[in-house]
Amino acid sequence: MSSTQIQWFCKHLQVRNYAQHTIENYALDLRLFFEAVDKRLKEISWRDVDDFVHQQHGQDLAPTTINRRLYAIKRFFDFLVVEQEQLPINPVKPSHYLRQGKPLPKKLTQEQIKRLFWQIKNLMDHTLFLLMLRCGLRVSEVARLKVSDIDWEQKSLFIEQGKGRKDRIVYLSQDAFGSLKECFKRRPASMAEDYFFWN
Repeated sequence: MSSTQIQWFCKHLQVRNYAQHTIENYALDLRLFFEAVDKRLKEISWRDVDDFVHQQHGQDLAPTTINRRLYAIKRFFDFLVVEQEQLPINPVKPSHYLRQGKPLPKKLTQEQIKRLFWQIKNLMDHTLFLLMLRCGLRVSEVARLKVSDIDWEQKSLFIEQGKGRKDRIVYLSQDAFGSLKECFKRRPASMAEDYFFWN
């Protein structure tokens, strides 16, 4: 594989106003790919790209790194197919990209929690946030909470999932239980439905 095409590609990116560090990273990623796949451009197939992904994965590289290299390769072949008309198809397929896990949410500090609850004056809002924070409930789970889901003696909630997700029992912290109890006292008597929170 001649480096001439890579140089043309880099010049193409410069004209398109790509950042210099991005162009340099693309050039490096392409050299890594063509070192691993020692073939002429017209001979490269989706299987070669697949083999490259497996090789990169075997080096314990992060999915973000592998996907970035794949994007550089795809962008390069797009250039050859569309701009240069040297190739009929791009060998990089959507299925080559690796799924990336969502990062875990960051834990709030005690000071942040205090500041948050200091600003929540409404009792119902205060109770809603306590249930999410102390019991790990989702917004949808809190919104669907029913009076019949509350076990006042055991200080627990029955969370119904539905659609294959397992139902679970959640135990209340002391402050969440106290806030829930106080909220229940103020619940409008006119509410015909079993839902706990009113709006």
